This record gives sequence, structure tokens and C-alpha cells, in this order.
Amino acid sequence: MAPRFPFSTLPVGWYRIADSKDLKPGQVKSVRCFGKDLVVFRARSGGVTLLDAFCPHMGAHLGLGSVQGDNLRCVFHGWLFDREGVCTALPGDRRIPPRAHTRAWPTSERNGQIMAFYHPLGEAPSWQVPTLPEAIDPAWTGLRRGPRWRMRTHPQDMLENGMDLAHFPVLHHKQTRAAESLDLTTDGPFLVHRTFQHYQIFKLAKLLGGEVAGPLDLHLYGLGLAVNRAVVDARVQLSYTLAFFLTPVEEDVVDVIAYFAVRKVYSRAATFLLLRKAMLEARRTIGEDRPVWETKAYLARPALAEGDGRIMPYRRWAQQFYVRADCPDDLVSTAAALTDAPAIAREGLPTS
Repeated sequence: MAPRFPFSTLPVGWYRIADSKDLKPGQVKSVRCFGKDLVVFRARSGGVTLLDAFCPHMGAHLGLGSVQGDNLRCVFHGWLFDREGVCTALPGDRRIPPRAHTRAWPTSERNGQIMAFYHPLGEAPSWQVPTLPEAIDPAWTGLRRGPRWRMRTHPQDMLENGMDLAHFPVLHHKQTRAAESLDLTTDGPFLVHRTFQHYQIFKLAKLLGGEVAGPLDLHLYGLGLAVNRAVVDARVQLSYTLAFFLTPVEEDVVDVIAYFAVRKVYSRAATFLLLRKAMLEARRTIGEDRPVWETKAYLARPALAEGDGRIMPYRRWAQQFYVRADCPDDLVSTAAALTDAPAIAREGLPTS
């Protein structure tokens, strides 16, 4: 059977592994992403390490191990692995075999998230996800965790939604009356699509005689982080930020989690209500998009019409995140996502 998407590999880039606050010093967690079983642990000194999950000795899962200082101890035979994935000690002071090492992945902590860099050839990252100003600006609420989904789609196809303005007033007609594309700019792995939206929401403001509208800018940081920044004029000016972290689990299975921030208004209660409103709208919008994402075909040459948006410029920009198909880390079958109990289940979260 031909693959659903024509891309040679997973896209190169930074992807969310876990919330920073969910991994305390001395903790180790099992995760599944990039078609692989991995383990992430926080050293007693505070640093985060992501390793391939299986001990090179006899194949035990290192997620069953424990943190000792800045090392991870395998539960099976007690081998110690440092933050570079190198075995540093064996019980009884025995000689360490030459192949006693496992892969360590580049990691970074930004915006309250543990991020990992994926490259099929294991190359080091050439860029970083920036700190989002809404995450640290005291005038904002900070990023608040929202809904989480696991979907049968691909990061590139999902993020193409932000270019496809024609679907907004059709599929999302309860929220959007019309949408206009103003500009699209790129800078290496970063893309900004500036749009102007005419909304159906905030009906009270519409009843009072004003149009509810404003700019909405989509910022992409590779294909693992999409940040929507909206300013809505609804008799008062409201500023929202919605950050979507996308992590490939298998070839066409993506873990998506949303974070929200709003600029604080005149009272804590009003700010909370605006934050809640943003979460409800995002949940509804993704709920409308999801069945389309999970069943649509990817067309390399779509029959585009006037007003469809900047789909082809986006696709040309996204080509930079792929390497040749015969690389060593090419993905395994998506069947593992259905038969295994990957990261979401291990964290006690629903898989849908």
C-alpha cells in the first residue's frame, strides 16, 4: 500500500516531549515519538536528558530504571549511563564494553516545555525555538495548558490549515465570517502568515453595533510549533495567543497539545473568562478540523481557486525540513501507535 503522505521522512525540527514541570529532579519517564521508544530523565542537578529507550547490554527498557546523581541506572543489570548516553560504570568495577552507549538526543527547555531535536541523520540543531514573549511577560497570563489530541495526520498537512483561508468561513462558520491573507514572510525555519479575520463570536458586541474583527498572525517555528496571535476588536481590544505543539508519534500519527495566553484585562475574573472562551473556541475549531485531517488525501497538485490562500508558498518553505528517504532513522509502521501503549497512555491521558 502506498504511504498516505509523500514525504520522505519525518520533518527535521524541534518537538515537544513533556512539560518541564512534570519532570522533577530524579524522575524518569517513558515516551514514544519519532517512531521510537525513548526515555527522558532529569538529573539531580536539574538537567534534562533524552535517550533511546533500550539498554545496549541486554535490551532492558531504561524507563524502568532510576536516576542516580546525573546518571540513569538500568534496572536489569545496574549499568549507569550519563547524559551523553555513555555507560560510565558497571557493578563490581568491571571493564566497560566498547559499545556500551545509547543515543542521546539534543534537548532544550523553552516556554515551559522540554523540546527534542529530530534529524534522521542525527545532525545537530542549527536553530532554536525562541522564547515566546507571552510566556514571560507579566502583562499576560502566561501559557496555560489546554486540550490534547492524538490524530492520524502529518504535521505539514495539519499546519497547512493556517494557509487555507477559504475553509474558515465554511468549516468554521460559527466562528469566522471571512478571512483575508495580508502577507507571508519566511526566515529560514520560521514563517509568519498575517491575516485579517471577521468573526461571528462576541455577539453582544455585534448587537451593540460594532463589527468583531482583527488581525490574526500565524507564526511557525519549524513544523513542531504553531503560534496564533490574535487581536480582536469587540468594543474593547482583546489579545489572545494560542500555541499548538505538534509531536510526530509514528509516520502519520501526531500528538497535539494546545496552550493559551491572553493579555490581562481590568479584572482577574474577566481575564479568566476570556481565557476560558479562547479554550472553548479552540476545542470546537479543532473538533471541526479533525475528521477532515484524519480522512483527507494529500494532493501534490491541488486544483486551487482564487482566495484559497498561500498554500504553495507554504509547501515550498516546508521542503527544507526533509532529507533523503534512505536514512537510518526512517519511520516504522504506524501499527505500533494502535497496538502499543505510548506516551499519552503512560501519562494517564486519553488517546483521543
